[in-house]
Amino acid sequence: MTHHTILKTVTILLTCMTIWTYTKDTVSMSEEQEFCSLVDKEDLEATKPIINDYLAGLEKNKNDENLQKLVDWLESQSCVDKAEILCNSCIFTLPAQSEILVDFNFNGQTITRTMDISMEERLRCSNYH
Repeated sequence: MTHHTILKTVTILLTCMTIWTYTKDTVSMSEEQEFCSLVDKEDLEATKPIINDYLAGLEKNKNDENLQKLVDWLESQSCVDKAEILCNSCIFTLPAQSEILVDFNFNGQTITRTMDISMEERLRCSNYH
């Protein structure tokens, strides 16, 4: 290979990597924007599909790990001030449920809600109260 061919190949690879990284960051940002837009509208019910899409991407049957990953994901959202696990599989239903306490930032005000997480094969956000 000539020097010119190697340089051209490296340039193409770097361009592809830059585009892939930009696209990945853009998708993540739009998900956060959608989530936080719903929070700003105080439409928490509409956030459940976004949360459940996130949970669907996690490994099955790793409920303890995935519950903590959900808390970390929630805290990474700009409209969430704090999230913490209140209890793990403490509500004895079939399947059991866990609770996460979430402090949402509604247009500058903090509103606290408890999120119920169904501890199925794949975790699922089932309710807020």
